[in-house]
Amino acid sequence: MKFVDIFLDNFFSFLRIGKMEKDKIKELERKNKALKARIKELEKKAEEYLNGWKRAKADYLNLEKQVNQEKQEWIRFANWDLVNKLIPVLDSFEKALADANDSKDENPWFEGLRQIRDQMEKVLKDIGLSRIKTIGQKYNPEYHEVIEKKGEKGKIIQEIQAGYMWHDKVIRPAKVIIE
Repeated sequence: MKFVDIFLDNFFSFLRIGKMEKDKIKELERKNKALKARIKELEKKAEEYLNGWKRAKADYLNLEKQVNQEKQEWIRFANWDLVNKLIPVLDSFEKALADANDSKDENPWFEGLRQIRDQMEKVLKDIGLSRIKTIGQKYNPEYHEVIEKKGEKGKIIQEIQAGYMWHDKVIRPAKVIIE
């Protein structure tokens, strides 16, 4: 073989290898581009998942806070029914003691009733029951129910039936007469 033939064979082999390398480079560039697109797609999905997780966590924390508030409210008002049932008992004590005051009799039995009523009122006050103020107060429809109106001033002059609040809620409005 002549030098020229060898040279040409090597040269064409080099060109074929160059073309093959060029094709491989193009293929690798195409794969690289596809991988970059896939990475962007996966990053977008990861961001969506992260945002969804953040929303779910915020929703959970809000729900947990709401449940705790409802639980505290439930605990606060757990004795609502019992207190509602004891208010008529307080009314009966008041009526019995008012009748005893009318009799002018110094019976120790009535003093015992007063002490029992006072003890019961203290216990109920300690757990959140309070009596609504009436006589001398300005009429307020949230706390008072007018039984009789004797004028236009709107000032309470007589209490017919005591009203009560349980923490910050009216259990029973006071029945009053206003002037």
